[in-house]
Amino acid sequence: MGDRFYQQQIDSLGTCPGSTRKPKRKRKMAWDDDKKAAVIKDYEAAEPTPETSMEIVKDIADEYGESPNGVRMVLSKAGVYVKKTPAPSGSSSSGGGGGGGTRVSKAAAQEALIAAITDAGQEVDEDVVSKLTGKAAQYFTTVLTSVAN
Repeated sequence: MGDRFYQQQIDSLGTCPGSTRKPKRKRKMAWDDDKKAAVIKDYEAAEPTPETSMEIVKDIADEYGESPNGVRMVLSKAGVYVKKTPAPSGSSSSGGGGGGGTRVSKAAAQEALIAAITDAGQEVDEDVVSKLTGKAAQYFTTVLTSVAN
């Protein structure tokens, strides 16, 4: 192709294949120092707590037209972001069961249930107890020991 083709591309696009000229576009930076300072000031003025921190970040992000993750990153780097305290492990799967937070084997839970039943002066049906899950055995053990006390 001739010089005319490349010159037309340079004139219309600012560049062409094989051109050593740099495009005249300048990359826009998302966060300048003034914007960071304003976000940090607004966040601290909202008096965040671990429960309200995420909502405050979302509101600030909407106000400044940025993503919540970008705002959270700016606040974290400034050292002012209040993290939500993590939930204890296993709490979401416990489902309100009475078993403790520690992991116990099925056999150990069933043995504890048998001991609780015999302490209550009742007869143990091994077939029924052997069919219980470990979590169910822990729950019934907790119920029986609390009733006995």
